[in-house]
Amino acid sequence: MDTKQQAQPNAGRTPEMLVRPAGPEDAEALAWLAQELHGYYGLPTRYQRSFMTQAIAAGAFAENSELEILLAESGDTVLGFLAFSEIFALASCQKSIFIQDLFVTRKTRGSGVGYGLMRALFERARERGIGQIDWTADPWNDDARAFYDRLGPLLSSEKILYRLNGDRLSLLLKS
Repeated sequence: MDTKQQAQPNAGRTPEMLVRPAGPEDAEALAWLAQELHGYYGLPTRYQRSFMTQAIAAGAFAENSELEILLAESGDTVLGFLAFSEIFALASCQKSIFIQDLFVTRKTRGSGVGYGLMRALFERARERGIGQIDWTADPWNDDARAFYDRLGPLLSSEKILYRLNGDRLSLLLKS
């Protein structure tokens, strides 16, 4: 279901936006957003946008991909995305959604785009009978934490994210 709405809560600052499921045809826009996301985190962009576009089209939209992406746009302008997966939460014995990334372009932050993306996700959760949504935020990202706190989450924790990748993962597999 596409969700056409005024961005909230500061609707006057953002024109009408459309929140819709992204598809393979959106891979280039998502690559551009991913590059801006890297810049926000102060990370170098390791790949050319053309490579990222192909990788996103082949990986995010592969038949067996569990990833879903909501895209916010106004006219021809992409404003942000929300990437998530539906999982079964063993401890609570219910379906759950885990948000991988929520990103809004620098120019539209604070205008309600993030809220619009989250609201579209909440609606999908309700339609699917999902009663739990989980996500993480970096401790240093005060803006993100303030945004999430305004949503009123029930539980916030001090969990630590661990990640193995690249050379370290290969080394552990060899040992």
